[in-house]
Amino acid sequence: MRVDKDYSDIAVLETQYTSLLLGNWLVGSRAYGLDLPESDSDYRGIFVLPSELYLRKSPPLEQVAEEKNNRTWYALRRFCELASSSNPNFIEMLFMPDDCVVHAVPLLSRLLKVRDKFVSRMAYTHHVNYALAQRKRARGKNKWVNNPQTSEPPEKEHFCWFFPRETSDDMPYRPRPLAECDVALDFCRCASLERTTNLYRLYRYDTLTGGIFQDGEIVCSSIPVDDENARCVGLLLFQQVAYEKARADHKHYWEWRRNRNEARWLSQERGERDYDAKNMMHVLRLLLSAENILTVGRPLIRFSGEKQAFLMDVRAGKFSWDELNEIMDAKLESLRSLCERSDLPEYPDENAVDETVLWITREWERENV
Repeated sequence: MRVDKDYSDIAVLETQYTSLLLGNWLVGSRAYGLDLPESDSDYRGIFVLPSELYLRKSPPLEQVAEEKNNRTWYALRRFCELASSSNPNFIEMLFMPDDCVVHAVPLLSRLLKVRDKFVSRMAYTHHVNYALAQRKRARGKNKWVNNPQTSEPPEKEHFCWFFPRETSDDMPYRPRPLAECDVALDFCRCASLERTTNLYRLYRYDTLTGGIFQDGEIVCSSIPVDDENARCVGLLLFQQVAYEKARADHKHYWEWRRNRNEARWLSQERGERDYDAKNMMHVLRLLLSAENILTVGRPLIRFSGEKQAFLMDVRAGKFSWDELNEIMDAKLESLRSLCERSDLPEYPDENAVDETVLWITREWERENV
């Protein structure tokens, strides 16, 4: 069987290369039992590739996904790398409830038989570290929800600073935002200032010149000697790096706005809450799962009863930021004590993982190649 690069399209993978697929799971809030009616449905899966592809100069793709990442598939070897590095998202996939299994072939059972080999103290540590990272993001001042962007992209002129030629009334070479100066770039030309970057001499003319920007770049002109003193009005600084960053931020913000789940962000945008409640729900979920790893030896996936009710209250914003941090700090202290008494191995069993990847790949090749 020949497998070419076009399996990188997830639709092609699922229709033309079905024999590659090992398993597919429903993941995320719906798997945790923490979903709302408007919650997205996310799926993650594993596919196997013939060992021949790993011997080529260019290795095969390790991951394929839809544009919104609602469906993502990982090559078996890559999946096991991530799971054995104790990434919580990938360890969870090995312990998904039966009602989350969308597709599974018999070969997958070999991987599930050794899933305990992926669980270690390292898994506990990574769950806690992920929780701490989520807490930091939950109130981050740089979050897009706290920094709405206008529909119009940033303009280059807003990243220009003007240094007028000195007069007796001005501080020497004090920069001013271009927008506050009586300078119309459509009537200007510029020339690079020697031994500097992004700094230009600016010359004003009586007729339209077309401006100094063309296709997003500053275009310098050859200035006649007679114009050097007669038409030079000062220096122009163009903060190009800042402009490019602002343009990228604008693009990413509106991609997020088009694809986001609106219901999640409305209360924060209205000022009713000063943190991302869904982030904080996952902070506490990760800590409860870490507790399960230390006490039972496996992550906690499906929540029910009091734990489910508590997490849904967190998601609904029923706690203040200070209350949630008190709860989290108390849980962290409890986890430290549990970890000291845990008999979990320090690290995953890498040998067992390697043997499993090899066995599944060879068995798949025997049946399909």
